[in-house]
Amino acid sequence: MPGRFAQLEIDVPDPPDAAAFWASLLDWTTVGADSGMGVVRPPVSDGCPWDLVFLKENAAKRRKNRLHLDLASGSPEHQTALVAWARKLGARSADIGQGDAELPWVVLADPWGTEFCVLEPRADYHGSGALAALVIDSRDPPALARYWATATGWTVGHTASDYAGLRAPGGRGPWLEFVRDTADARQGRNRVRPVLLPGDGEHASADPEGNEIVLLHSGDDPDSHFPAKKR
Repeated sequence: MPGRFAQLEIDVPDPPDAAAFWASLLDWTTVGADSGMGVVRPPVSDGCPWDLVFLKENAAKRRKNRLHLDLASGSPEHQTALVAWARKLGARSADIGQGDAELPWVVLADPWGTEFCVLEPRADYHGSGALAALVIDSRDPPALARYWATATGWTVGHTASDYAGLRAPGGRGPWLEFVRDTADARQGRNRVRPVLLPGDGEHASADPEGNEIVLLHSGDDPDSHFPAKKR
């Protein structure tokens, strides 16, 4: 039996403020915050399976994250409004390798350097909620997608030599996407990490490309310190 997504951990210097930023940006709810942690929860209508859990990390961020979030938009006007709102909250432009290329999406970073993209409207993300996707840099996207499909029970929806995408079995919520990036910028622990509640059988603590997977032990309750989810 595959595991299920429970949380997405993100290291930041100031968890409460980061939680407040992302709750405002996504129109989600802060359900717990203290000096060492901040938790942001999606509404049930979004279909997103994970909370965002911000953990305190004082070490300086020195390179782009290998995992980042893409935000969905419903129209060009909505995309423009999302970008403006993000900037008002403190986001800034970021370069994750796009340079001066003109792209239909906008690359930003939150005030603590966590990169994210605000996408132009795309049919694939209709009904995904506030988040379009969690994107993972990969040397071999199709192979890594197959691994994560087995680990999570999600379905491969798109695949090509430089891209692959998984969708939750119910067809709701954000995609899990893999994009080719042969520059291995990973040094030390990733600052963005998926958290899985394991199913039956063995589950690795890292995927084949070394991206950490935080495993909740059998019997752990991912919501033990916060209000219960309704799923």
